[in-house]
Amino acid sequence: MTISSLKTLLETNGFNVNLGVAPDGTACPYIVFRDVTNPNFAADNKTYTETTSLRLNLVESEVRNWSLHATLKRILDENSLPYSVTYVDDSDEQVTETYFDITFLGGILNA
Repeated sequence: MTISSLKTLLETNGFNVNLGVAPDGTACPYIVFRDVTNPNFAADNKTYTETTSLRLNLVESEVRNWSLHATLKRILDENSLPYSVTYVDDSDEQVTETYFDITFLGGILNA
């Protein structure tokens, strides 16, 4: 799966998705793709497994919409995208953020 195909998948399910950073004034809720890294597994001067880690940052107003979370989890599960979840409250910004961290074994294309 490519990043652009994941973006399209989320958009067709009603999510507002941005790559890198959301433009100023973007209305909540929205998703930002962040932290695309390649923590490949290597040993003995050889790469054994290519991986790509991606963070989906779900930004909401001060109150979390749990049905929105359930929808996002369903989409990830149905597409065999394992994830871990971290909840963050930012009272200074008056938003809540939820990080969905996904690791793709075999890597992911950045197209």
